[in-house]
Amino acid sequence: MVDVISRGRVEVGFVRGVPYEISAMNSKPVGMPERLWEAHDLILKAWTTHDGPFNWESENFHHRQVNIWPRPWQQPHPPVWVTALSPGSIAPVADHHYVVATFLTGKDKTKDIFSAYRDRRLTQGHGLPDNDRTAYAALVYTGETDAEGQAGAEKLMWYITHNKVPPHFSNPPGYNSVDAVVNVLKSGKSPYLFGNFSLDTLMNQGIVFAGSPDTVYKQIREFYDTVGGFGHLLIMGQAGFLEHDETMKGIRLFGREVYPRLKDLA
Repeated sequence: MVDVISRGRVEVGFVRGVPYEISAMNSKPVGMPERLWEAHDLILKAWTTHDGPFNWESENFHHRQVNIWPRPWQQPHPPVWVTALSPGSIAPVADHHYVVATFLTGKDKTKDIFSAYRDRRLTQGHGLPDNDRTAYAALVYTGETDAEGQAGAEKLMWYITHNKVPPHFSNPPGYNSVDAVVNVLKSGKSPYLFGNFSLDTLMNQGIVFAGSPDTVYKQIREFYDTVGGFGHLLIMGQAGFLEHDETMKGIRLFGREVYPRLKDLA
């Protein structure tokens, strides 16, 4: 419906969900990737079927007489994005040539994820994908000075430093692969908890971009070069106790002073 109302401006994202949503949703952490791709297959078939209703029977989904209306404006279907937080979940995203999006994964982990996507496309004989197949989301606050930008970012950090769930909900059994769990245990910390990190640490990792327009541009440019390039930057510019006026100032400064310079990277 939104695709029709907007005349084809919708891009659709498939998201597996973060670990601490599992308990609240009374969902099983085991088999989540399989359920995600089953749901994907059902939705894609619903979007692209034009010869009447169909029945759907799979391990997790059972539906009779699937027949959506209205049809998507974009044909055969809207562009698709899928999130990934580790290289191990990349293969099906790359095989479909969807946009892979990461969130707060930092320089090193994002580089591994994007490299896995590119390697998968190459090994499957599709050639090197364009940068528009990769997306990164970060906390971003742009101020008139570095001090103002970092002060705004300190308020943004509420989103990741004031986690309101107990630590044992951050890695429920079965959510991650065995290899991923081993790596988490070796590190001694959960990849989903940032409470002990300072703003400087998060900025150095590329999880937060903050400062004056020049500084924010340089941070994003360095991140871009480190991860091998990417095509989409999603900014989270409001969280916690950041006031409305502060939020709008940060977004407007970014749009006026930083965004035009990023076009050269496209």
